[in-house]
Parts: sequence; C-alpha cells; structure tokens
Amino acid sequence: MTDVPPNTPLALIAGRGDLPLRVAERCRSEGRPLHVLVIKDHGDPAVYAHLGVPVQTYRLGQGGSALAYVRTHGIHDLVLAGGVRRPSLTSLWPDAYTARFVARVGMRALGDDGLLRAVMAQMESEGLRIHPVPSLLGDVVGQAGRQGQHDPDDAAWTDIRRGLAVGRALGAVDVGQSVVVQQGVVLGVEALEGTDALLERCGTLRLDGAGGVLVKLCKPGQDTRADLPTLGVSSVEAAHRAGLRGIAYEAGATLLLAPEAMAARADALGLFLIGIQDDTADAAITTDTPPVPAPPTPKGAPPLVYLITGEPSGDLLGGRLMAALRARFDGRIRFAGIGGEAMAAQGLTSRIEQRELAIMGFLEVLPRALALKRRITETVEHILHEQPAVVVTVDSWGFTGRVAEALKARGSTIPRVHYVAPMVWAWKENRKHAVAARVDHLLTLWPFEGAYFTPLGLSCTHVGHAVTESGADAGDAKVFRAAHGLPADAPLIVVLPGSRRTEVERLLPVFRATVERLAGARPNLRVVVPTVATVAETVEAAVAAWPVPVLTVRGTAEKYGAFAAANAALAASGTVSLELAMAGVPHVIAYRVNPLSALMFRVMTPLRYAGPVNILMDRLVVPELLQEHCRPDRLVDALAPLLDGGPEADAQRTALADARARLEGHDDGSTPSARAAEVIAGILERAAARS
Repeated sequence: MTDVPPNTPLALIAGRGDLPLRVAERCRSEGRPLHVLVIKDHGDPAVYAHLGVPVQTYRLGQGGSALAYVRTHGIHDLVLAGGVRRPSLTSLWPDAYTARFVARVGMRALGDDGLLRAVMAQMESEGLRIHPVPSLLGDVVGQAGRQGQHDPDDAAWTDIRRGLAVGRALGAVDVGQSVVVQQGVVLGVEALEGTDALLERCGTLRLDGAGGVLVKLCKPGQDTRADLPTLGVSSVEAAHRAGLRGIAYEAGATLLLAPEAMAARADALGLFLIGIQDDTADAAITTDTPPVPAPPTPKGAPPLVYLITGEPSGDLLGGRLMAALRARFDGRIRFAGIGGEAMAAQGLTSRIEQRELAIMGFLEVLPRALALKRRITETVEHILHEQPAVVVTVDSWGFTGRVAEALKARGSTIPRVHYVAPMVWAWKENRKHAVAARVDHLLTLWPFEGAYFTPLGLSCTHVGHAVTESGADAGDAKVFRAAHGLPADAPLIVVLPGSRRTEVERLLPVFRATVERLAGARPNLRVVVPTVATVAETVEAAVAAWPVPVLTVRGTAEKYGAFAAANAALAASGTVSLELAMAGVPHVIAYRVNPLSALMFRVMTPLRYAGPVNILMDRLVVPELLQEHCRPDRLVDALAPLLDGGPEADAQRTALADARARLEGHDDGSTPSARAAEVIAGILERAAARS
C-alpha cells in the first residue's frame, strides 16, 4: 500500500516514539532510498544506525537548514512520523527561514493541528510532497470492532460516548486527542503532556468502583498526513496502571503499533480494545448538539446588536458606535457583548473583562493561548444562544477574527460586520483572504483599504478615522491646570505607557528613567500619566515610586485636558499618536516587545515607519525610538527640544496640522461613527423586512 514510487528518495522527519523507526525499517525492507532527519531532543539518531541510511539531526528551529539538505539531495517526498513536543518560541532559536515562517503563521500556531497545517502548507509551497504514514505502513491503521477477547459493558459504553463528545468538542478548538472518563466523570484530557502522562495523572484521580476508559480520536478536520493518534503496547500497559477497563479508538484514523501484540497484552490484563466508527458511536449520542436557544424575542422588541472588542482603542470606537446606533434608532436598540469603559458607559455589561484580551506581540500571546481559546468558545456559544440581529466585531482581529471564523464554522447565518480592517497593507497581506472569508461587511478607517478586500467579494465601506470625532482636540488647558493645581507656566509632559499589561511592564522602567533625567534639568517639570482600566492598577502602583511627582488621570475627558495643557508627550506607539496629532501635541513614540517578536515584525512588514502619523504622512514627523533605540538617553535627546518649545516643536506642530487635514477625509458633515451606524442600520432593517 503506497503512493510513493519505489525508487523515489524519501525523507523521514523523525520525532519521538517507535513509529519513525518502524517507517524507516519498512522503507529499507522495500529497498527505498531513505534519508532520516531526526528532530533534536525528540528522536534518537542512534536507533537508525543499523539501517545504513543517511541520518541528520536538526533543531526544530533549523527549518532553513533542513530544507537546504533535502534540496541538495534531490528529495521531493516526505513522511512525518513520531511525536513532537511543542517548544516555547524563546527556546526555539529559529534560523532566518523559520523566523519568517513563524511570523507568517501568527496565531495559527496556538494549536497543534493549526501549527501542523501551517508547517505542511509551507513544505508544499517549497514543492515538497507529504505522504501519510499509512501509505507506507498500511497494516498499522486501527480497524473497527473488538481487537481482543473483552467487550465494553453498558457502563463502559456510556463512558466511551461521553469521551467522544468531550474529545470532539475539544478537537474543534484544536486541543488534544485523548480523554479519560470514569463513571461519566472526565478525569483528564490530553494537553501538552501526551497520552502516557495523561494516563499517569488520571491514575491518581480515579474514583472508587468500576474503572474508566481511554478514548482516542482524531480532531475534526485534522490533516491525516501528520500527528495521527497513535497507540502501542505501552499504551495498554499505562491504561492498566491507571486502573482503566479499556481503550476505545477512532477506527481508520488511529495508528496501532503492533496491533496483535496490543490485543494480546490487553487480553492478559483484562482490558478491552475496540475501534469505534461513526455508526457505532453516533447512534447513541449527538456530539454536535447546538446550544440551547434563547427564549423567543417578543414581536416588535428592539434589535439586539452583539459587539466585541479586545482593547481600549476598540472600546472607544465601540462606545461611539453604540451612541450613534442609539441615536439612529431613537433608543430602541439593545446591546450585548464584550467591551471596556466606554462601552459600559453606553450601557453594555461586558461578559469578559477586557484586560484579559489586551495582549500584543507574537511571543507575548502564547502564555495566554489556551485561556483565549476558551474565551473564544464561550463567546461563540453565548452569541448562538442569544441570536442577535447582527454581530459587530471591533478591531482586535486576533481575537474577534477567530470568533467570526468559529461562527461561520458552526453554520451561523447571523450577519457579521467587522469595524477596523486588519492592516494587511502593513504586514501579512495574505490575511485579507481570511477577513473576506469570515465577515460579511468591513468598515474601514483609511480610504485605500477597501482596494485590498473588494476584489475578494467582501463588501466594504470607508467610514473615516474615528480619531477625528474623539474630542482629542477639545481639551481645555486652563481648566485642567486649575483643577489639578498645576502652575500655568510650568512645563508639562504627558506620559502614555500603553493600554496592555505587556506594554506598560516593558516601557514604564524606561519612561521613569527618561522623566527623571528631564526633571533634573527642569525642577518645575510636571508629569501627567493618563491611564485606562486594563492597566490602571499596574501603572498607578509603578509611578507612585517615581522620584518626581506624577499625576495619574483616568477617562477621556481628563486625558484630553492633559493633552491641551501639555508641552510635549512621550507615548507608546499606537492610536494614541493620532490623538496627540489631533490635539497638536509634539511627541515622541517609543516601543519595546520581545526581541524575537520584533525580528518577526521587521521580517514581515514592508513599512518604513511604525507610528500611524508617520505612515499617514509617509515621512518621519514623530520621532520613533523602538527596541534597542528605546533608551532613556535617546528619548531625552528627542524630547528635550519639544518640551522646551524649540524649532523642532514648531515644525512638528505644522506637520501634525497637515496630518489632521488628511484624517478628516469625508466632507459630508457626518462622523465616522454615524456612517458606521448607518451601515449597521441598513443590515438590521433588511433583516427585519425578511422576518
């Protein structure tokens, strides 16, 4: 059983376990030309020594080196076999090729199957063909039915069905392949540790009475060319040590290493071993049960709009959109979803604290990956339960895009609108395809963005940049200084360390040292730090220990009052730079992320600048001090002439005025939020007409 011509050179990518060696031995017995590429710290190159085949060892991060090897040896066919334990990216030490790959993958790398799909797609893009293990070892595919002498009893079947339901639900979000159930109770699910460690852990959790069951199955839609569920004699023995009564696996989609030996060992230990097919399992259980529907909405009830945003800048947009929708419908509209302070002020009770979702950077998101996946699942379930008239996701595409994707996968017909196009023109342009596939309408801030999406069939409306209606230019300097006892002639610097915890933790120490140096030459310097709920406690605790007096303020009115009173500002790179531009405040932007994240950004973006004002103007208007340049001495050199009102400050104010003119865009007198609300109103009215 093979689709690989016998004389075709084959590369075996070898991970942990016995499976790679079995593949290698079968290839040699059939006389196939074989090269073994062992993954360092996963496979053992010594076990292949007796085969007399070329063996190379590579770290997971040496994708470029491995590719060069297979090309040098004229290899176009691969087989992936054996377990691979996911490393942290900080320990990966990728070569340039792998760094570019990881940068393109983005959040797809959060789950095992998503990562494998990305890896295989990359291999195929290099002209390589990937063959499933069963194409070489057809006899290891687990067959349906009982494999030994023992059958599951009724109680065991109940546990099997429970395990199938849980396993399929977890597999849908790309988590694990194994579930252990005893007496209807889930003792454990497979995560990073693997099946053997799962069984060992469950052995300590077993209940009194009849033992449990290990259920092993493929994830829904899993690519079967890699990482198929695998069981061996050691799995049977581990199940017995854990006090289980048997093992059920997905027939046709699970590899059994030495199935006859497994069955014999199961018989000796008194365990059942059975292959499950859909017709034997699904007749007794429905695993894709839809959520309990919400109570029917009374006829004539106001439409429900479900809004989701993951960070403070999106919260401001969401809050203004809610106000515009309320005005458009004379108050006859309801809201649900996820937001922050601004949306709460418009009456939204957020289901999740926004601070959980406000994360930036490739590596920074990884420790929170499982929690974020859980939140995505919970959000989707709530939407399907509530059945809103429209779902409006605002910015935060890493989170909101996955909610939209999951809704589509569940067959939801609720219209999906996304507000703020992902910046495909800045990095990862291929994301435009995912956006077009997941949402029904896109509301863009920049006039040129629609050109990236409309050719893909996605309806787009340019509503304009919401910073123009933010009120950032409406602060009152005299009122702010008087309210806080700040002398009218004292120099004042506004410090904005960001709205994400990872940002403020990296930037606050640098900003503290910068402010201390500036104050040393300006004894009457005043420092104001506006902050937001997501990081307020962290920021306030940190600045309390600064060696200069600091005034912290919350809320947009206080922030914009501080802008009006400021001589200069030091800000984390982001939307706040546009707000400072609207207020005409000369400023410097600074940023630091994990060095590897920075490398990925630099590899993947064609942009010359990071700051939105500089991108808009296509020249350096606002000084950018990023990564290794984000140092107190460099920041002081850039800020001092702005703070002291030198010619640099005048030049920047003039350029910021030009930027404001470009941001205004529309001349119809309406606001971006009103234009966005009009699009959503049209969707609601068409839906109402159909019902």
